[in-house]
Amino acid sequence: MTEQINGNITEQGNEQTEKKYNKKVILPDADTVSDAENYEDLRVFDQFGQTVMLKTSQREEFRREVQDADAILLNKVKINRETLGDNPSVKFIGLFATGYNVIDLDYCNEHGITVCNVPTYSSNAVAQHTFAFILEHFSKTSKYNDFVHEGGWVNSGTFAPFVFQTNELAGKTIGLLGYGKIGHQVAKIAKAFGMDVLVYTRSFARAKEQNNNTDLEGFIDRAEREVTYVTLDNLFKHSDIVSIHCPLNPESEGLINKETIAKMRDGAFLVNTSRGPIINEQDLAEALKSGKLSGAGIDVLGTEPMRADCVLLDAPNCIITPHVAWCPVETRKRLIKEVVKNYEAFLKGRPINTVN
Repeated sequence: MTEQINGNITEQGNEQTEKKYNKKVILPDADTVSDAENYEDLRVFDQFGQTVMLKTSQREEFRREVQDADAILLNKVKINRETLGDNPSVKFIGLFATGYNVIDLDYCNEHGITVCNVPTYSSNAVAQHTFAFILEHFSKTSKYNDFVHEGGWVNSGTFAPFVFQTNELAGKTIGLLGYGKIGHQVAKIAKAFGMDVLVYTRSFARAKEQNNNTDLEGFIDRAEREVTYVTLDNLFKHSDIVSIHCPLNPESEGLINKETIAKMRDGAFLVNTSRGPIINEQDLAEALKSGKLSGAGIDVLGTEPMRADCVLLDAPNCIITPHVAWCPVETRKRLIKEVVKNYEAFLKGRPINTVN
C-alpha cells in the first residue's frame, strides 16, 4: 500500500485488512476526516487495494498520484477538468460530505464518473451545534464563566449578579431555511424547548405557485409536530432566530444580504451551519455593528480556512467556529462507514447515494 504521511511516501502492508479488490484509491485530504497521525480509522479503505492518503497541503502529490487512480474519496478538494484532465482514469468520486458543490458534475457526467455523497450522517451533530450557538447567545454561559474566573462573582456582593441579559427560548420563534434531515432535527429540538417553528423550502415555494399563491400560506403540518410552512418574507418577518439548513446552489448563494436582513425582526439571531456563500459577510457584519441583528452563530465562511481580514472577526456578538459542526467523533466514524458502503455498492454495479 502506498501511503503519504507528513510528506513521506512509504510502502507498507496491512495484514489486518483483507484486500477484496485491486483498485487505486486516493484520499487527497485525509487530514480533514481523520485526526489520527497515522490515519488508523481510514485503514478500512485498504480492502479496495492500493490506498494513497494525502494531507490537504499536498496538492502536487495528488496531481501525480491521481493520474492512474480508480477512485477519489474526498472532503473539500475541487474536482474539475483542471484537476483531472481530459482523459481521467477515475470512475468514482466518493464524498465525505453531504454537499457536493466542489464537484463539477457536468465534467463528471461527460467522463462517466459516478459521484456519491453521504446525505444523512451528520444530522444530529449539526442540529446539536445549531443549538450550541443558540444557547450560548441566549444563556451567555461562556461569558458568565469568564466573569466568574476573572473574579467577578467573588467581588459581586450578591449571590446572583445580573451582568449579562439572558432570555428563555420557550415561546420564541425559529425560522428554518431548508427542511431536510438536519432541519427536521433542529425542529424537533426547538419543539422540546417550547419554541414555534416556521419553515421555508423550495418545495413549499413551488407548491404555493401551483396553488395560485393562496392556499398554503401558514399551512401547519400536524405530522411534523405543528411545523408551519410560510413564505420566505414571512419567515424573516416573524422569526426571532433564523437558522440556515439549505444547500448551496444558484438560488441560495447570497440569499442573506442587506435586503433580506432588513426584512428580519430587529434583534433577530442568525445561525449558519450550512455553507458560507449563502451569507454576504459584509452585509452581516454591518447588521451586527448597527444592532439590526442581536448576534450570529457562524460555522462556515465563504473562504475557508478563514482569512485574516475576514470582516466577521471584529463584528460584535458573532460566535464563530471553524466548520466543525459536522465532526464529532461518532459522526466521523459513521461517515467513514457510509463512504465504504457507497464505493462497495458502486464496485458491485449497484451504486447508491448518487448525485449525478
